[in-house]
Amino acid sequence: MIDDDRSIFPFNEYEHLICNLIERGGLTYEQYIDIRTEYISANPNLWVFEISALRGFGEKFAQTYIQGKCSKLKSPNKKLDPNYSGDYDLWLDGIRIEVKASRAVDSESEEPLYMKALSRNTNKNFLMNFQQLKPQCCDVFIWVAVYRDQIVLWVMSSNEVLENPHDSKGRHRGNKGNEGQLHIRKDNVEQLKQYDFIGDNLEQAIRDAAERN
Repeated sequence: MIDDDRSIFPFNEYEHLICNLIERGGLTYEQYIDIRTEYISANPNLWVFEISALRGFGEKFAQTYIQGKCSKLKSPNKKLDPNYSGDYDLWLDGIRIEVKASRAVDSESEEPLYMKALSRNTNKNFLMNFQQLKPQCCDVFIWVAVYRDQIVLWVMSSNEVLENPHDSKGRHRGNKGNEGQLHIRKDNVEQLKQYDFIGDNLEQAIRDAAERN
């Protein structure tokens, strides 16, 4: 019956199975709530994978998340920086910060994002693409890597991004016409471990990255 059913969001095969289990007495409503609560607790970021608009994910979610970690971060404007022309996202006492975000998904799946979302300890092949990278336009990059169970921040100087061996070719130092991109996969993600933000002092991590520039 489930195989023959036509599923459409938000009615899917799992909703169908749960309803039948409850009706037939194989599952109580209280047991269902316990399973649901446990699942949401183990996968707190699944809702982020349901954000379909790129600007909604990159700007509304990622930038808001970063600003929530550091109250001193400001949205840039001409008053703060007379040279500002929309080429970076955040400002901290003269430090220009660009925020980039991506979600870890199973690179071999054709399912929607929320169905192929992966946890940080996954053994599956995954792909996170950080694109439109312009190190010449900022001092510090903050990359937001969203897993279904964790959100990881990588805080890097613009030079560290520029000199990354996995950066796309075709851009050289000072060339403002080209944009780079980095594909983070299972086989190279460990190279970013040195930039992991650990603790709760994001301001200091940003300042440290700026000093490395």
